[in-house]
Amino acid sequence: MKRALVLGVEHVMGSCLCESLTQHEWDVLGVVSDTETTAPILGNLTLAELLPEDLDFLYQLAEEVDTVFFHQPYESDETNAPFSLETIITLCENLKLQLVITTNQYDFSTNWLPSLAFWRKKNPIPISVPSALLQRLEAASSHCEQIHVVCLGHTLDCRNNEGYLGLLIKETDDRLYIQSPSAANLQHHWTYLPDLASSIATHLTDCPSQANKGALHISYYAGHEASIADIARCLTLSSGKPVFITPLPWLAMDVISLFSPLFRRFMHLRTLWQQGIVTPRSHSLSQSSEQTPLALALSQSWRKKTIK
Repeated sequence: MKRALVLGVEHVMGSCLCESLTQHEWDVLGVVSDTETTAPILGNLTLAELLPEDLDFLYQLAEEVDTVFFHQPYESDETNAPFSLETIITLCENLKLQLVITTNQYDFSTNWLPSLAFWRKKNPIPISVPSALLQRLEAASSHCEQIHVVCLGHTLDCRNNEGYLGLLIKETDDRLYIQSPSAANLQHHWTYLPDLASSIATHLTDCPSQANKGALHISYYAGHEASIADIARCLTLSSGKPVFITPLPWLAMDVISLFSPLFRRFMHLRTLWQQGIVTPRSHSLSQSSEQTPLALALSQSWRKKTIK
């Protein structure tokens, strides 16, 4: 039986990974930073509460597994994470483990020409793994069993502390409003995290870890390609309320970002929202043939928001 250590089980991605891995008959150790937070109760899952000073205990747990999972999101507050990504990379180097990183933190550069009035066309922007992280992982790959980096798009979740989608949706008693940060029909990449976790678990279970030992693998998970207009139509079905799309007031967001780290990260991605992204298609993670349809994914996400 394969054995995994999953960081951040109290968050959506960590919880989804635990569920998918146990369904594929992995034995899972899950790390939480607060026992009062919600975590799944599963047959092959053992939970442990660790604080930043519990590094020795983390190493003891890691000695019992062969794969470590770490989620590095752009869209949530990481101040409560007990261990940094650098700490986890060093751990996997020292113990020669397989490391799986899921992330939507990217390097991207924009062309100044689209800002000129006569330059009408705004092309999608190529994205890549941050160069500093890539160099660090390349150096670590010779010491680890394997390193997998799975890149994703915006998370398809309506809760504010898990993804940007919740920031865009405003609800009243009889209707919903979506503040669109881009043209309503511009396509973006959206990821439903349970689907991503299932694809990762399937891939790692079906591919022997001894193959390409010491290699660094970077893949991109396309998820759902959808516009704000598509999401509005699906939310109408999910919530039972009419949905109205309004332009996002970027000036107001600029002011709010002065006081909010989350909004500052949102503002940093303004150009990506307005122009969309291009991902390297040659290194894409295969999606499950039973990928959750967009409408169903939004319905499930919306129910979790309203229950909460």
